[in-house]
Amino acid sequence: MAHEAGQHVRHRSRPEWGVGKVEGTNGESVFVRFGDQLKTIKISFAEQFLQPVTAEELAAAKPAARAGPAVGHIAQCPECGKALTRNADGEWRACPNCS
Repeated sequence: MAHEAGQHVRHRSRPEWGVGKVEGTNGESVFVRFGDQLKTIKISFAEQFLQPVTAEELAAAKPAARAGPAVGHIAQCPECGKALTRNADGEWRACPNCS
């Protein structure tokens, strides 16, 4: 199953994370925002652990589980190419590997 930006998913082994929104992929990983946390999940694990959320499940989810800044793409570090994360205000922050 391919994971596309904007798709809502649930992590099978982390139900406490609630509903997440796929923000993008880079060929190796899927980036999913669960609440205010951006999680990086290897594609091989994403196939096993991420399951799509139906429209009915999404409507029933807590609003906090669907919150988070809308993102059309994943910003990448210009030095190492890894995905950047966002701070609590929704702004891009420095790469944790290169900073």
